[in-house]
Amino acid sequence: MSAPTVARAIVFDPATRELDPRDIPVREPRSGEILVRVRLSAICGSDLHTIRGRRDPGGPLVLGHEICGEVAALGDGADADSLGAPLSIGDRVTWGIAASCGNCFFCARGIPQKCVRLFKYGHAPLESDTPLGGGFAEYCHLVPGTAVYRIPEDLPDREVVFANCSLATMQAAVRMADVRAGESVLIQGAGLVGLCATALCADRGASPVVVADPCEERLTQAQSFGATHLACAGDLRDFTEDVRGFDVAIEACGHPGAIGDGIEALRIGGRYIAAGCVYPGAIAQIDMLSITTKLITLQGLHNYTPLDLQEALRFLTRAGRRFPSASVVREVLPLEEIEDALALMEGDPSILRVALSP
Repeated sequence: MSAPTVARAIVFDPATRELDPRDIPVREPRSGEILVRVRLSAICGSDLHTIRGRRDPGGPLVLGHEICGEVAALGDGADADSLGAPLSIGDRVTWGIAASCGNCFFCARGIPQKCVRLFKYGHAPLESDTPLGGGFAEYCHLVPGTAVYRIPEDLPDREVVFANCSLATMQAAVRMADVRAGESVLIQGAGLVGLCATALCADRGASPVVVADPCEERLTQAQSFGATHLACAGDLRDFTEDVRGFDVAIEACGHPGAIGDGIEALRIGGRYIAAGCVYPGAIAQIDMLSITTKLITLQGLHNYTPLDLQEALRFLTRAGRRFPSASVVREVLPLEEIEDALALMEGDPSILRVALSP
């Protein structure tokens, strides 16, 4: 496989809100870098936030961070993945949504996703040194400090493309909440993030696992991901009376108004993980008396560590077929049909993901 000189990409310009196909020069990978040919890139909810003007990326860029691809070229010293497995041209890989330095204040404290020199895929400005830093393109440059993993042969692209965002983030959530067998869990939100949390909690033996969402089209999918009970958002009294409050609640809906309800639904000593409100102006009203007197642990979560992505891939290999991972990506469209893909995502709330194939 010879390295290309240009790559077709979809460039989003926040000034005009337009998505334009462009040819972007492809440079040879430098030391520690990997050039990947994108096989599949899914449209995440955060991509929609950016495209519809709810988040400002600061300038034109190539979006897309839920990606899997195959190695097209290797820079010096980039001959193995992050677990030490050798890499060769053509190997399928996935990678963390951010690259970190490993040495700064935050990296040294175990939160590399907050590295002071962080590089995030799907966020790199077009005028940066790495314009091919997103998945909505034929090729993507992986920079040093990226956690890269070979994809197991038995995992199809459609079943692994969401692992490095929704699944890995919720793996971080269940790790932080220390979800245990027999514990009661409330999942707020039945989008892909919430359904990933549902599957991971069910796999740990949590029960009951209650999923709450006001959208019936989304809620009906939750049982196949391991939910034991379904609830309309805000209508949790019957469940909390049955279990004296939940041991754990995970906010995966992105609605700040749900946070107060989730905290109230916890038992004394319960744990709450807030993970969905990743846009400006998400202000929640919280009863601090309840947090204080009920001994509630409230923790925010943004992104994840490389270990969480490793565990997400292990989960898919070990238990993914017990859940409908094959149904996550409803449609795969050519890269140039991104507008149609967006229309599908926004027109049918039951669609979890639409993916683009360059």
